[in-house]
Amino acid sequence: MIKTLISHSWKQQFRSAVWAKNLMSNIFLGFAALIITVYALLLGLFLDKFIEALFPDQNPIGIINGIVIYYFAFEFFIRFFLQNVPVLSIEPYLHLPMRKSKMIHFMLRKSAISAFNLLGIFFFTPFAIRVIGGSYGIQAGLGWIVFVVGLAFTLHYLIILFKKKLNEHPNLLFAMLILISGLSALDYYNIISLSIASASMMETVITTPYLAAIPILLSGLLYFLNFTFLVNNTYPEEIAIRKSKSKVSGDFAFLKRFGHMGELIAAELKLIIRHKRPKNTAVISAFFLLYGLIFYPNPQYAEMEFIFVFVGVFVTGIFFIQYGQFLLSWDSSFFDFVLIRKSTFKQYIEAKYYLFVGVSTILFVISLGYGYFGWKIVLINLCAYLFNIGINVFAVMRIAMFNPKKIDLNKRATFNYEGVGAAQFLIAIPIIILPYAFYAPLAIAGYADLGIVLTGAVGLIGFILRDRTLTVITNHFIKNRHKIAAGFRAQ
Repeated sequence: MIKTLISHSWKQQFRSAVWAKNLMSNIFLGFAALIITVYALLLGLFLDKFIEALFPDQNPIGIINGIVIYYFAFEFFIRFFLQNVPVLSIEPYLHLPMRKSKMIHFMLRKSAISAFNLLGIFFFTPFAIRVIGGSYGIQAGLGWIVFVVGLAFTLHYLIILFKKKLNEHPNLLFAMLILISGLSALDYYNIISLSIASASMMETVITTPYLAAIPILLSGLLYFLNFTFLVNNTYPEEIAIRKSKSKVSGDFAFLKRFGHMGELIAAELKLIIRHKRPKNTAVISAFFLLYGLIFYPNPQYAEMEFIFVFVGVFVTGIFFIQYGQFLLSWDSSFFDFVLIRKSTFKQYIEAKYYLFVGVSTILFVISLGYGYFGWKIVLINLCAYLFNIGINVFAVMRIAMFNPKKIDLNKRATFNYEGVGAAQFLIAIPIIILPYAFYAPLAIAGYADLGIVLTGAVGLIGFILRDRTLTVITNHFIKNRHKIAAGFRAQ
C-alpha cells in the first residue's frame, strides 16, 4: 500500500498542469536548494575556523553550545511560516479497503524528509564529528549531533501539531507570542541568560551522551500526538462539517454601517481569513511588528537615525506591501465577476485602499509601544505612517496593476510563487527610495528633524488629495481591465 501511495504522490506532482507551467521555476528552486545544501555543508566543515576568526580568544565549542537555543528559536519562526503541514488527499481513500492508520503514518513519515531537517544535519554534522569528536571523543560527538537532530525533529512535529491545533484554538498564537516575548525580555534584561542555559545543556550532553535519547523520545511523543489527532479528525462526516463551517466564517457585521464600501471591505477580509496564502500574509505582517526590536534597543543604531525612517515605513506599511503587491491577483479566480458586479470600479479600488489605510492605522497604534525607546521614534513612525497612506500605498497599488499574474487561492501558502512577476521586484523601489527623496536632502544639510516632518507632511498632502490619485489609478484599471482579465484566463 505504501508503494501505491508513493506512486500516486509522484504522479500527482508530475501530471499536474502547474508542474509543466512552472518547470523553469522548479528547476531554479532545485538548483537553489542544491547550492544552499553545499553552502551549509561547507559552512559546517569550516565553522570552527570562522568562530576562531571572529572570537580568537574563545572556544568554538562553547560559542556553538551557547547559540544552539537561538538557532532553534529562529528555526521555529521560519518553520512556522514556511513549513508545510503534511498533506495527503485522504478523502478519496477513506471508502477503500485501506487502513487509515497506514495512510497517516505514511503522511507523517513522508513529512520528515524536510529541507529544514536536512539543512540542520548538513550544517551541524561536520562540526560534531571534526571538532567535538576530535576534542571529546567520537561517542561525545555522536551524542551531540543526535541530540541536535532530535531537537530538529521535535520542532518538526511540534510545528505540525501547533498548526493543526491553531485552527481550533486561535488563541494559541497569542499564547506563543506572550511566551516568546517573556523569554526574550528575561534574556534581554539578563534576568535569565538563555545562552548560558543553552551552553550548560549542550555541555551536559557532551559529557553524558546517552541524554541524546531525550529529544528522540520527545519527537516520538509528538509523532504519536500528531498521529492520534489525525486519526480522530479524518472521518468523512467531520471533513464535510469543517468544509461547511469554513464557508460561513467571518461576518464583519460592523462594516455594514459604512454601506456598500463596508461590504466590499468585508468581502476582502473574508478572502483573507478563508484562504491560507492571504491569511499567512496577514500573520507575517503581524510578526513584522517586532522588526523594530532589531534596531531601536541597539546602541550602535542610535546615531543612524536614517535607518529608523525605513523601519517606520516597514513596520506601519508591511501589510499593504505584502498583500497589496498582489492587488488584483487575489481576485484572479473570479475576476470576470469583478468586472460585471454592481460595484463601480472606483468603489472596488477605494475599498482596497481603505482596507490598507485601516490596517496601517492599527499597525501604527500598536507601534506606539516603541515610545519606550524614545519619543523621537514615535514621531518618525507617525511621519512614516502618513507617508505610507498618502504616497507609498498608491505606488504599490499602481505597480501591482502591471501585468498581474494569476493566483489559485486553494493552493498551499508556503513555497508558492504563483502571482510573482516583475511588479513584485519593482515595488521595493518606491518603498525604499521615495521617503528618502524628501528626508535625505534636509538630513544631509543638518536638518534631520525637519526632513522627518517634511516626509510626514508630504504624506498628509497625498492623503488629502487621495480622491484624485484614486481616480487616476481607477482610470488606468478601467483602460486595462479586459487585458488583465484575458491574461488571467490564459493562465
